Amino acid sequence: MSESEASEREKVIMEDDWDHPRFRRRGSSLCTRRRLCSLAWITGAAALVVAACLYLQVFRGFDERSRLGPSSKPTPPTPPRWPVRENQFVSVYEGDFVLVEDLAAGAEGEAANATTAPRKDCQSLYLTGWNAWDITRAARISPRNHKTRGGLTGEEAVRLQFQEANALGLNVVRAWAHTVDPAYRVMVSPGLYDEAGLEAIDYVLHQARESGVRVILSFVDNWKYHGGVDEMVDFSETAPERTSERPTDESGDFDQVSLNETVKEYEVRRHALFFTDEGSREVYKSHVRELLNRRNAYSGVLYRDDPTVFAWNLINEPRCESWLVEGCEASLQEWIEEMSLYVKKLDPNHLVTVGGEGFFAGPSKDGSAPEGALDGIEAANPAGWAAQTGQDFVANHLPETIDFATIHLWPDNWNQSSRGFQENWINKHVEVAREVLKKPVIVQEFGKKLPGGSAAQGRDLSERDQVYEMVNGIVESNVADGGALKGSLFWNWELDLMVGAADDPYTLQTTDSTFGLVESHGLRMHNLSASSIYSCDDFERHPQY
Repeated sequence: MSESEASEREKVIMEDDWDHPRFRRRGSSLCTRRRLCSLAWITGAAALVVAACLYLQVFRGFDERSRLGPSSKPTPPTPPRWPVRENQFVSVYEGDFVLVEDLAAGAEGEAANATTAPRKDCQSLYLTGWNAWDITRAARISPRNHKTRGGLTGEEAVRLQFQEANALGLNVVRAWAHTVDPAYRVMVSPGLYDEAGLEAIDYVLHQARESGVRVILSFVDNWKYHGGVDEMVDFSETAPERTSERPTDESGDFDQVSLNETVKEYEVRRHALFFTDEGSREVYKSHVRELLNRRNAYSGVLYRDDPTVFAWNLINEPRCESWLVEGCEASLQEWIEEMSLYVKKLDPNHLVTVGGEGFFAGPSKDGSAPEGALDGIEAANPAGWAAQTGQDFVANHLPETIDFATIHLWPDNWNQSSRGFQENWINKHVEVAREVLKKPVIVQEFGKKLPGGSAAQGRDLSERDQVYEMVNGIVESNVADGGALKGSLFWNWELDLMVGAADDPYTLQTTDSTFGLVESHGLRMHNLSASSIYSCDDFERHPQY
């Protein structure tokens, strides 16, 4: 038998073997069986290709998710370190932020009666957290509309960040309850809202609660046009009509440095109308009402009744330029007093603060400060311009409707890179909060810019690390010693979600050495809070206004 014949016979035998009874199915033919075999081979190959693609996609997804932090890995999330419990709102008691627990009246085994005093325990809550200006927008991002890292949806990214924050010991985030991007509106016009924008805020509150993170929400921004002061003035029915079109970029903002003095003065004066114009005030109040009476689509809880909310910021970094607009300082002060009272009347459950940087305006004019306590206080400011912004750290935080004070620290923006200035800036406010305001104070924003941005290769993080170490150290010392400084929030931990998004030189990445400082500080602050429980039987809830 030739080699070719042998090969042909072997082929026939192999084919005939398929017709052997042990391979045969009822009703099958050899032709059909061959087709089925071929189909099985093709299907199997296709399955292998699909499996390989899925593997690569999942692997890539985990790689991209790792940019958001280790808790994005498929491991069970850490149980909330500070669970949000129904009706347990953060309060202020003897200068502390506390969570109050009502205990059964009388000792164990002792019958309670009408004369037995109620018993309460106060659990200190020292703040360690981050700013996330984009988180309410990020919740709306979808890979159907944007190319996202690892195909993440915005909701997934938000959930993962909160889980990561809880694992790191962080307990508070500060976010914007207004439009931050004109492509994703919250308020479209007075009384008209984009429901998707409100639901994004709902989702942030819902996921924060799931991870035991409290939220500071700001009602309006001083800087950006959309969701900001200038937009509300333009919405007003009583503000003067514009005499010139607002010079803006595609986001509705403008760079004051590039404007001529005439245009700049016009915009500064119009900006100041926000604090005096009746229509602008009503637009603001309408927005406040909308949020406080909002029922969360996920939890079913009204915002005003949600203990996930730590506090309300009346405004982010208010400015009313007293160097140009006469009476600006008084106008801002009256606005703070009116709006803080308005919020308290609608929502007696939550803390309220202004949201300013903390610039000093000079000695108290109403005699509220001890004699000499504020002498030379302006020297602590970053420069002379700070006393002309309309802010007055002392007066702004004195009203009883303001529960705590805030300061911000921006070494780069203020051209104050010296450690001496930064330490003095914080310590002077702590001293005034203790001696004059008699209220807690927090560093609500602090950040350090990186040359070349957060994506720069081989970047030097040492300068930024030094600022974080300095702030963390002062906060921890104050907390340990019972000082007025009760926490800090760094700027910022941005959701690195959209591919091709502009780089932020202030944002942290979880792979940075700075994030190691955040984690160690968060865990130390957690332990300080967890070990501070004391009796507070005389505690009373926020007064009704």
